[in-house]
Amino acid sequence: MPDTTARPAAAAADQRARTPVAGAKRPSRAVIRINRAIVATNVWIYRRSSGKVLGKFGRLDALLLTTQGRKSGKRRTNPVGYLYDNGRFIVLAAYGGNAVHPGWYHNLRTNPTVTVEIGAETIRCTAALQKSGAERDRLWKALTDVFPTFLKFQDKTERLLPIVVLTPDDLDPQEL
Repeated sequence: MPDTTARPAAAAADQRARTPVAGAKRPSRAVIRINRAIVATNVWIYRRSSGKVLGKFGRLDALLLTTQGRKSGKRRTNPVGYLYDNGRFIVLAAYGGNAVHPGWYHNLRTNPTVTVEIGAETIRCTAALQKSGAERDRLWKALTDVFPTFLKFQDKTERLLPIVVLTPDDLDPQEL
């Protein structure tokens, strides 16, 4: 089993984040339509229940992440698991270990201004990629301690699963 705690240098990590895996193909239109319907249903249920229903992925809490579509400009909302860390929300662009990054990840790389919904609360945040180093390793360990399935997702793909830090816009940087 590969060591999933060791990470490549920042340049290599950034290159892997931008390069599709050889042979990776986009899901079929039918799979995309089904996935969108499931996500829309999950978002609707989460909002109607203020996160009481579908507010968890195992032991990982769930939030709704709204990004602006990089091509369409439309607002896109996806449920994602998160960890709360020192005032910030930490998410992983795992996409089930698929060979390509999830659409929301590409959207926030183009426009890092996002909205997070946790329960009934809406928070405006700025997204940043945690590329490498001790802080990334610490966050990776924290994520996999709570949701060990992320280790399987990483083993399933050649791409480095991106860790994204969502910082509330009203958070004082001195509080970090």
